[in-house]
Amino acid sequence: MRQAPLLLLCLLALALSALACGREADRGAQLLAERVPAERHLLFASGGMEFLDPAKVAETAGHHLMMNVFEGLYVYNRGEGPPVPSMAQRHEVSADGKTWTVHLRPGVTWSDGVPITAQDFVWSWRRVLDPRTASRAAQLLWFLDGAQAYNEGAVADPETVGVHAPDDHTLIIQLKNPTPFFLDLLCEMQYVPTPRHVVEKWGDAWSTPAHIVSNGPFLLTKHENRVVSELVKNPRYWDAQNVWLDKITVLHTESDQTAFDWYEVGKTQWQGDTSLPVDRAPGLRASGRPDFHSDPKLCSYYFSVRVDRPPMDDVRVRKAVNLAIDKERLALHILRGGQPVASNTVPDLFRTSHGYTPLVGDGFDPERARRLLADAGHAGGQGLAPITLYFNTGEGHRLIAEFVQRNLQENLGVQVQLANMEWGSLLKTLLAGDFAIGRSSWCADYPDPLTFLEVFHSQSKANYSGYKSAEYDGVLAAIQAEADMQKRNALLRRAEEILDRDMPLTPLYHYTWSYLLRPFVLGYERHAQDMHPLKYVRWATPDEWARIQHGAVIHLPPLPGDQ
Repeated sequence: MRQAPLLLLCLLALALSALACGREADRGAQLLAERVPAERHLLFASGGMEFLDPAKVAETAGHHLMMNVFEGLYVYNRGEGPPVPSMAQRHEVSADGKTWTVHLRPGVTWSDGVPITAQDFVWSWRRVLDPRTASRAAQLLWFLDGAQAYNEGAVADPETVGVHAPDDHTLIIQLKNPTPFFLDLLCEMQYVPTPRHVVEKWGDAWSTPAHIVSNGPFLLTKHENRVVSELVKNPRYWDAQNVWLDKITVLHTESDQTAFDWYEVGKTQWQGDTSLPVDRAPGLRASGRPDFHSDPKLCSYYFSVRVDRPPMDDVRVRKAVNLAIDKERLALHILRGGQPVASNTVPDLFRTSHGYTPLVGDGFDPERARRLLADAGHAGGQGLAPITLYFNTGEGHRLIAEFVQRNLQENLGVQVQLANMEWGSLLKTLLAGDFAIGRSSWCADYPDPLTFLEVFHSQSKANYSGYKSAEYDGVLAAIQAEADMQKRNALLRRAEEILDRDMPLTPLYHYTWSYLLRPFVLGYERHAQDMHPLKYVRWATPDEWARIQHGAVIHLPPLPGDQ
């Protein structure tokens, strides 16, 4: 008899699930009955952007916007293919892998008609590295010979940086070490050119819509941060004839529910950079709706733990916090989006490409957590003031923070106070180091495990934990210098072991990217780094739409690499 209430609850849950699936199936049929818009105008949601200057862009929303306004030597492919030439026509690499000679595409210009030259790249890359620019993403250029020393102020002469232009159409790049993923790095925002003649004229105001000059497929014509951004097709873009969209509107919100509502009522055709509401994700996943997609993504969600602030300056406390969080339950019952649990730093997506097996760290072990906390002199949370956990606005972030708050109270007797703020304020808090535990995440800048490990280099601007280890920095340097894949993988593993030992972060989960996209939108293809240049997007033709309505799934193939 005691099982009867549980049985009734299970039956009720099944009934509600069936109703939800039925509603989602009806919604799927409605989507397939829609008419394809006549206007070539894509609308989607996104959070606000911290910067529009490519030299300073360091967060996902800014990168996803500005990668459509600026392009570097190479750009991300449509899907998982290799990078595609943009400002570059072709390149050669020396036998030792350290010298790249890049030949620029003839006739490329800025949106104001001024020619783009190799000197523009030299000036732009040095500007990113200039300490006065204060770029948090300058570390992405440290692969260039002399770049780190110049960026850190140890050397004042920019000529020591390994990039030079012998003529207007040739760029010579000298790398510190052979870098197999350098072609992918060339797609990053920090490697795009910026217009010197405009930057020097307008100063910090150069990237506002009133003054901005760019070289990408779209022009930024409007930007009201936390409200809206608008882009229109750039007629001077080198490949304008193959850019299908005429206009893009980005509606800013930090509310997952708002973004979802916009999509459902037809205000947008793509959910955008926001997450699905946590309570809707399971039903959408089970519904078979034609607009629902779930892709693996090279991102990790974790808490940065300030290692120089009591009580988190004691590694036993940091380890206790990590062990006291039931991450399996978090993923299965709170997030419910298929996210892999994280016990380490590097996502498990490099086995095939790199032969790398990530470290498996500690799992949920509240008994051991209590012993560690007692060893630190805080049995049952005794003597600990409430710890503040900072997180940014978003329903998913709030649910995670509340779950962790309960876990630490129930399993350790540790009181946690929650501090919610919008993203820009959280970022300032993290950068100032004025916190004990703060919500963080990292998405791959390039497809290699090193991108996740470099975050915790002593000099990394994204090292919000304040973690400094000469041993760890030395292993990172050895990884960059090692060409043998097997030896390199051993060094990668060693770096993960050091982080697991010192615990400057509390890993929670690795990303699975679930999103909604109108079925008639083509050219948005799966990409592990979640990079989708919108110049590839178009609506389905009448014939394609008829096939989609009858159950076909249409994917546009990747583009060829160097011509």
